[in-house]
Amino acid sequence: MKRKIGIISRYDKNISGKDVFIMYDSFKNIILDNGLLPICIIPPVYNINNSVNDKEEKDINELLDMCDGIILQGGDDFYDYDKKVCEYAIKNNKPILGICLGMQCMASIYQNNLNKINNHNDTFHKINIVKNSKLFNILGEDNILVNSYHNEYVNDPGIYSVSALSYDNVIESIEYNNNTFNLGVQFHPEKTYYEDENMKKIFVKFFDSIKNLT
Repeated sequence: MKRKIGIISRYDKNISGKDVFIMYDSFKNIILDNGLLPICIIPPVYNINNSVNDKEEKDINELLDMCDGIILQGGDDFYDYDKKVCEYAIKNNKPILGICLGMQCMASIYQNNLNKINNHNDTFHKINIVKNSKLFNILGEDNILVNSYHNEYVNDPGIYSVSALSYDNVIESIEYNNNTFNLGVQFHPEKTYYEDENMKKIFVKFFDSIKNLT
């Protein structure tokens, strides 16, 4: 039986102004190319702006129980249910990869750890990777080129450890080392997965941690 990756859908509006939840096509293709199955997780809550109640949290956990790994997509805003997903992953040692907004949510599980960014508009820039971090072990390099598409930055990693910084000391990667795979990156590896071997390595290591589950 194939392993399943739950992708936490993002709230959006379509061209006619109707409320929708979306999963980016790039993640679906990358997951399929690696022999796994994508599952789009729509948050089982009536009002995304409210705090999650006990019943809703139970329903969220039931959906996540179906998944062997989790991807927190990028986007514009995260909500309380996103934080519950992060908590679930930590408590259950469920492999999770947070991307851009997903990483920001990880760092903000228990408090808001974000600031608006002023001068980080580079399309691509170099980051410095902390040696002996999980990200360093994945890539085998301490300096790589990444993309940049964010308007806020993490000022405090919270319960996570910092594993990469930009040239101007913006946090570019965080990890929770008590779990098998719990990694957040500020950049978008899915956008250059097919061209950049380093971005591919991040996904492959994430998928390997899932395929090796007992």
